[in-house]
Amino acid sequence: MWPRAVGPRRRKTLTSSARRPTTDQLALALLSLLAFGWRVAGLTSQSLWRDEVDSIHFASRPLPELLAAFSRPGENGPLFFALLNPWLAALGTSEFALRMQAVLPGVLAVPLTYVLARRLLGDQVGARMSHSCPYVPLMAALLVAVNPYLIWYSQEGKMYGWLVVLALATLLAFLAALQHGQWWRWLLYLALLAVAVLHHVWAILLIPICGAWLMLLWPDYRRRWLPFLLTLAIPALPYFALVGWWQLRLFTTPDFQTGHPFVPLATMAATLATAFSLGVARAPTWWAIAGLIFLLLAGSVLGGRGMAGTGSAHAWHRVRVTLMLLAWLFLPPLLLYLVSLSKPLYTDRYVIWIAPALLILLAQGVAALARIWRPLGLAALSALLAVGLLSGWRQMQTPIKSDFRAAAAYVEARRQPGDILLFQIPYNRIVYEYYAGPQAQSIDGRYTNSGSTEAQVDEEMRRDTGNAPAVWLLASEEETWDQRQLVRQWLDAQGEVTDQQGFARVEVIRYAIR
Repeated sequence: MWPRAVGPRRRKTLTSSARRPTTDQLALALLSLLAFGWRVAGLTSQSLWRDEVDSIHFASRPLPELLAAFSRPGENGPLFFALLNPWLAALGTSEFALRMQAVLPGVLAVPLTYVLARRLLGDQVGARMSHSCPYVPLMAALLVAVNPYLIWYSQEGKMYGWLVVLALATLLAFLAALQHGQWWRWLLYLALLAVAVLHHVWAILLIPICGAWLMLLWPDYRRRWLPFLLTLAIPALPYFALVGWWQLRLFTTPDFQTGHPFVPLATMAATLATAFSLGVARAPTWWAIAGLIFLLLAGSVLGGRGMAGTGSAHAWHRVRVTLMLLAWLFLPPLLLYLVSLSKPLYTDRYVIWIAPALLILLAQGVAALARIWRPLGLAALSALLAVGLLSGWRQMQTPIKSDFRAAAAYVEARRQPGDILLFQIPYNRIVYEYYAGPQAQSIDGRYTNSGSTEAQVDEEMRRDTGNAPAVWLLASEEETWDQRQLVRQWLDAQGEVTDQQGFARVEVIRYAIR
């Protein structure tokens, strides 16, 4: 049943939109091609890092182990690895094959962002889209196509690119269920939400976003609260029985350590703003943050006010849409921060799926500036595109991930019979062996951060190195395993450096043992 606020002759609601013109379809096709080419161009420029090699290992498990992962404590993204299994079986485990599956959602995010922005901005009271920023959806799709942060995770063999697409699809399904109310639309929303959560556990934060949206649409959709709550209640018990109990148990266990450092809220905001504007591996930059805040305020304040003279109903609709976008942008990081006060669980890529909300708001900001003075809007859009393209190019040309591809090639070309490898941290062995094959003559570095003494390290290292003539130290993320560098000090005392080379996030040193 339609809300009373919408009369029988006005069935256009929040998710309605005019038929897309041919020019929009052509523009979307070109933007999708741009997104595809820009992502494929640098697909193998970076070495695989340990999380990506993990994807290959986890996805290559036998079927019973893949299925058992859905209820195994500590597993995250079991559905992603289960779906990656046939992909790798068909295309192989090369860098290109692993990362190509991430390119697909990176391209799909472009038209999905357009559709969601158009449906949000389509006037609830029947006004034509042309009365309210017709170019905002296309600008938002363009910003998605060139955004360096989204490009980075469209070139990584993990689930984060899919999280963006699944969040967009889930929110679109939620809006469709609000508009039409059919039971199958609510089930579609539930299915997409479940797929998102099984790709990454923190996609569960889509639920409070949908709840906030429904509150902001009060009273027009007040009759949708019951189906919304019933839809979420259907899987609650089986989900808790399957995985919820151990997630809660892990979270409430005092000795459980997440492995993540605590990130203050201000730092969280600064790093997210920098990442969404300049890409990865960049320290917070004041000019990027200031520019982002300026356009965000323009999109929120000026864009939320709507066009002058279009009526109070239209203006209120624009304000509500802006508040919905702000809820999508700010709620997930804020909720993760509150959780991290007890157990640190925040990493910026966990909330990558809030990026489209920011980009739609930035597109609104550009449109608002263009209404004031068109050259100002063009300058703002040009600056966003220039920063995005230049940052994306930098990511392709600069080694940022731990470069075990080059490190393995260097060591294998110079390694002599009897030399052994020492991995510090041990987990990086899987990356080295991906490029160089199994390493029988190798040892794991000592974990000393629990308080090991120099005498203990000396005893263990003498036992592990035996009569080896030389030891190759491969150090990456060393501080997480041996903050005091006791292993390195032992090697310095017992050996002589005969070869040394640095790579991105990897240091290679050959010690000839005396």
